[in-house]
Amino acid sequence: MTAVSAQFATDLQVNMTPDTVSIRTSSTINNYGELSFSGDATSYDAYIRRINESDRNDIDDTIEVDWVVYIPHSTLTLDVDDQLTLPAPISETRPIVKVDTRRDPKGQVGVVAYVGRKRI
Repeated sequence: MTAVSAQFATDLQVNMTPDTVSIRTSSTINNYGELSFSGDATSYDAYIRRINESDRNDIDDTIEVDWVVYIPHSTLTLDVDDQLTLPAPISETRPIVKVDTRRDPKGQVGVVAYVGRKRI
């Protein structure tokens, strides 16, 4: 059964993730309270879709979401303080406003990142 799951995951990455996103997860806060990133970005295969609606958080505030990024990966840990760069034609870093980790009975199968509007 594990071989079938591994084959499905490989097929999913090869056939259904036409885009690549770059992620940097090592951040610190500088003296001005801003996130500062060090190290190189890591690229991940992804499926990206534009979203035309907002989401709400646990206190019912509207969260502006422009893109949903599906990353099939069994070990990626993503947080809202991480840096995600979208591919062309967007080609810019956008804030991560929400992260969902998807699991099946065998463990993690992917990460869904909800990406917001460009910070001014």
